[in-house]
Amino acid sequence: MGAVPYPDDGGAEPLTWSRMFAPAIGIAEDPVTGNGHGPLGAYPVRHGLAPLTDGGFAFTGRQGVAMGRPGEVEVLVRAGADGALTVSVTGDAVTAFRAELHL
Repeated sequence: MGAVPYPDDGGAEPLTWSRMFAPAIGIAEDPVTGNGHGPLGAYPVRHGLAPLTDGGFAFTGRQGVAMGRPGEVEVLVRAGADGALTVSVTGDAVTAFRAELHL
């Protein structure tokens, strides 16, 4: 097994820097997405790579830097008594554009 990909950074910097590609559904690259960060939180908890503090694991993830649209999200993974995981991804957003489609 390689090095644990989630070092303890003390919260000063984002814990993960990621990119999300989904060309099969028409998304060349998503600047910031919960679809990428949710699994980045659940995986290390499920496999014992991330410590649980008070029943949860929280971190900041950064995405979109490579495409010039940087953003951050807060990820919280909670483990229930039965081992089930609950993942929440939160952050701020802005409207990049608005359009109307008339058919």
